[in-house]
Amino acid sequence: MGIYHAEEPTHELLAVPERTRHRRPRGRRVAAAVAAVAAGLATAGLTWAARGGAFDHVPLLDRAVAAGFEAVGCALLLAAFWSRERRWLTRTLPILLLSVAGLVGLVALTLWITGTVTDAYPPSFAIWVGAGFAALAGCPLVLRRRRAAGRALPWRKAAAVVAVPATVAGAFMLIDQQYGIWPQIGDVLGHSGAISGQQAHDLIGGATPGGTPPAQGVIVSLDAPSTRSHFRHRPGVVFLPPAYFGPGRATLPVLIMLVGSPGTPINWLKSGHGQSTDDAYAAAHHGRAPVLVVVDQNGSATGDTECIDSPQGNAETYLTADVPAFITGTLQIQHNPSSWGIVGFSEGGTCALDLVLGHPDIYRHVIDFGGDARPNLGNPAHTLSALFGGNLAAEQAHDPARLLSTRRYPGVTLWFGAGADDARGIAVGEQLAAEATRDGIVTHQFVDTGGHNWQFASTGFARVLPQLCDEMVTSGLEPAPGRPHRA
Repeated sequence: MGIYHAEEPTHELLAVPERTRHRRPRGRRVAAAVAAVAAGLATAGLTWAARGGAFDHVPLLDRAVAAGFEAVGCALLLAAFWSRERRWLTRTLPILLLSVAGLVGLVALTLWITGTVTDAYPPSFAIWVGAGFAALAGCPLVLRRRRAAGRALPWRKAAAVVAVPATVAGAFMLIDQQYGIWPQIGDVLGHSGAISGQQAHDLIGGATPGGTPPAQGVIVSLDAPSTRSHFRHRPGVVFLPPAYFGPGRATLPVLIMLVGSPGTPINWLKSGHGQSTDDAYAAAHHGRAPVLVVVDQNGSATGDTECIDSPQGNAETYLTADVPAFITGTLQIQHNPSSWGIVGFSEGGTCALDLVLGHPDIYRHVIDFGGDARPNLGNPAHTLSALFGGNLAAEQAHDPARLLSTRRYPGVTLWFGAGADDARGIAVGEQLAAEATRDGIVTHQFVDTGGHNWQFASTGFARVLPQLCDEMVTSGLEPAPGRPHRA
């Protein structure tokens, strides 16, 4: 009887699947490397073009586009996270989502405790920011998944990758839509179009009286040095109307422009449309309009000095000594309190009121958009400690209600404005306007469309500027023929 021996598998038969098993991963690695290089080159090219200003005028305040980005990003995120794997559904995904929720809550709590953001923000922020965090945290997890039900998942990995920029861009644009901080991509990149350096000084020094003024105003990167206050601040800019380059520069009115916290000085010219509003007024008044001096009172994007000399720096001295000296010296404009004022949004509005009431010999006009009733860092105890070193008398000396009840302010005019969706701003404006009116001060209070955002600040400034200029005691601000004199 013969013995049957099972035939041993040959090396040749084993070699084929072995080669096949290695060939496919190598091909995928090459494809991945090519894709990574292409993505890197594309990113570098877009970055170079953006820094060169190619996208400066691309608008960011289109809510439909922002919502579209967020919707696409969330759809891609759901596609990337979808799976029938038990471990993914019962363990990995819940842990990921709970971690993201905890991170969003921690960020919100940190911003509130540190006073970085004291204004309320809508609950939808948690969804937008959470989607971005989920995309960032989930992308590596999806990319590491090898197979599901015996099949590769390249489309899910692609969805996870694309979901990251889509959700982040959507969240950024929706939050920007809420506050209106950056109207265009150029504003995000800090491309203000300002004339800087020696060219700015040459422009001012070379402007000869009697020459032909430009058709529109110009922004120059000139900053008030902190000679006396030694206050550490970010560089400011100045907007010069066409008449500045004519014979009447010395008598032009001046408006100090203060942003809130967080914020950047240039926000007033771009986000608040201060440049276009001043240009429009100048076009109707033979080129004459206020010189807009945009300065930094906080020292950083998240700083909050409330324009008071405190452990955070001598912001009040900077604004009442150094800035006026810069205006009369470098800008060659005569000091006239009756034609000098301060415009502020949010914390800048609180500053504007407090500075004018404390120093009416320097400034006599206030535009307060959405400011607080008094200097405020979130809660009374922290405010008293951080701003006034626990000195109650110093705090009372900066309380507008107390100043209005104990002093008289001849020649001072006050404007209080708030957006229709800014309930706190409306209440504060009504309270302060009533107190100022009882004191005999020329006072205006209004509510316009918008919320506590730059959309309101821009429309409010355009609404106020014509009548404010009427109230300023200046020469040569007659309207052009056929134009109304009041707003």
